[in-house]
Amino acid sequence: MSDTADHTTDYLLGHSELEHRRLLVQASYVRPWTTRLLRRAGLTEGMSVLDIGSGLGDVAFIAAEIVGPGGRVIGVERDPAAVDVARRRSTSGGYTDIVTFANVDQAEFDPAEFGGTRPFDALVGRFVLQYLPDPAAALRRLAGFVRPGGIVVMHDMDVSNPDVSFPRCQLWNDCYALLGALFRAHGIAPDFGRHLTRVFLDAGLPWPDVTSGAMTGGKPGSTVFTWLGSAVQAVEPLLLQAGVALPEGVAIDGSLPAKLERAVQESRSMILGNTHYGAWTRLDDGPHRDA
Repeated sequence: MSDTADHTTDYLLGHSELEHRRLLVQASYVRPWTTRLLRRAGLTEGMSVLDIGSGLGDVAFIAAEIVGPGGRVIGVERDPAAVDVARRRSTSGGYTDIVTFANVDQAEFDPAEFGGTRPFDALVGRFVLQYLPDPAAALRRLAGFVRPGGIVVMHDMDVSNPDVSFPRCQLWNDCYALLGALFRAHGIAPDFGRHLTRVFLDAGLPWPDVTSGAMTGGKPGSTVFTWLGSAVQAVEPLLLQAGVALPEGVAIDGSLPAKLERAVQESRSMILGNTHYGAWTRLDDGPHRDA
């Protein structure tokens, strides 16, 4: 993909404690959507699952709840701090009998090094492909760890929408636009979710089913305010480094979620967050397995 091929495999948003807090907020908000996606794609009890870009473990934990004690989940994550958090959360949440976290880059992951003697039943990932230098090549390689008849499920997003409040709330729109501007500044497609069909096909996988939906809110107390406020706060240094102009007169700090909420209430707006895309397919014994 030409629009994503020039960036590195470094995770754009970093690995700070602030980013970890943002990820937890985001994970809580999108958890129901991811759960429905995995079930709709065919995840069931007893399956073995490979979760790539596992982060703080949220998708791995959802998969563990679906596959149950008869299944297994390996979460692959390159950031050691995130893996430490994920392992602590696994212990406190009672997932340790099902979930194992591998602190390794997905490009170097070898299931044989983590007790894998059989192919996985499913490959899953959320908000990870867009950060890879060659998403299709990565997906092709990782799908090779899945058995014929197994499933591949990817959950990605789109933050390119220029019109995300009705009636218009200028502060919400301005802050939301910062996310797309940051992705573009680093050569990453802000609308990557729309590319999933092509990525699957370029990876040699069967044509995927795709579903989509947007975070929608505006009601007082909605997590969507914390989602955007914490996201902008977490990436402020990257925005400044990239030369992206911040909204004039707006302090990018812990008060931003409350400011966003007040602005939305004053404009009586319905607001949108990122748009989610889920793509899934069931593997045949096609050429990707020998590539």
